[in-house]
Amino acid sequence: MWVLLLLIAVVLVYWGIEAVRLHRALRAIPIRIHVNGSRGKSSVTRLLAAALRESGMRTAAKTTGSKARYILPDGSEEPLIRLGSPNICEQVGVLDRARREKAEAIVIECMAVRPDIQVIAEDGIVHSTIGVITNVRADHLDVMGPTVADVAYALSATLPRKGFAVVPPTHHLDVLQEQADARRTRLEVADPRSLPEGAMSGFAYLEHEENVATCLAVTRKLGIPDEAALRGMYRVIPDPGACTSWTIAHAGRTIEFHNIFAANDLESTASIWKRLGLDRSGEGPAVALLNLRADRVDRSIQFAEAVEQMIRADHYAIVGDTSDRVLRRFARRVPEGRLHALGKMSPGDVFDRLTAIGEGTLRVGAIGNIGGIGHDILQYVYRRRREAC
Repeated sequence: MWVLLLLIAVVLVYWGIEAVRLHRALRAIPIRIHVNGSRGKSSVTRLLAAALRESGMRTAAKTTGSKARYILPDGSEEPLIRLGSPNICEQVGVLDRARREKAEAIVIECMAVRPDIQVIAEDGIVHSTIGVITNVRADHLDVMGPTVADVAYALSATLPRKGFAVVPPTHHLDVLQEQADARRTRLEVADPRSLPEGAMSGFAYLEHEENVATCLAVTRKLGIPDEAALRGMYRVIPDPGACTSWTIAHAGRTIEFHNIFAANDLESTASIWKRLGLDRSGEGPAVALLNLRADRVDRSIQFAEAVEQMIRADHYAIVGDTSDRVLRRFARRVPEGRLHALGKMSPGDVFDRLTAIGEGTLRVGAIGNIGGIGHDILQYVYRRRREAC
């Protein structure tokens, strides 16, 4: 019995210490921006933090993204080392560290997916003063669904109370407005058409107008001039999963490689695919390199149903863990000779197979999931990159 009582006492003391740390951090950091959404959370978190820093505001940030990062007020960053599985309680430590580093503002990416955990993340931990929802899309329907409207309700849990929130044009704005009204928060829809002329030309990687417009709506609310905010955004180090493009040489063949892994929902992927012109004829064949996960069969089937329609390519190469059921779906959509099931090959072997396709410059768009062989492929390409596409 005494052992049980001791354990309970230890837990209560720990909770008490964490509560004190959190309360102290919330009092010390007046601007707390909670970034949520289906896609683009890490990108927007980085952009916002850079814009605030450029204005002279001492700003910390934390992303989840492809690899979790803590971004210090001087703009340098460190990986977040976890001893176990990700847990939203780590946000308390992040807030406390930002306080100790005398941050005036923090931009923090929501790391919760389950709707009930999203509620705790906002109302129990972050208590944001500004909320950002990057978009509402058909992603994580198994947890937040079954409909996209349900996703909108789930994401709205991180809207601040009696605060300010921004969202670009997206699905179910009516749901977000309803929830913002219930929280007595002013919701602003950021219009990409409001971007200053030439605003997108300063980015060294593919960034979305909606993301930049959303960030500018926040910085304008804080009184930061667009020139300063954009200057900061142009200096951003993109998330490891951000859409980047490089040219490499392999087996005597020139390959334009486009990393689209981070946009692992279908709508985002199709949008970027078209923006990059991979759906149109070029100097050489376009190949959709799909990395699929065995534990996300529903998403894999979504991609199978999208080929030849939302995602048009000359060839489709599938890597990673893929069931026969999923491969049959692809085979029903793609004519014979244009589908290549490569399984768990090494990156070098994957590119050996790809360079045997057609003639001219090979245009490869890597889509699906970044995990597993996705990271290996990116490292392989990065080591051999010659220039940006």
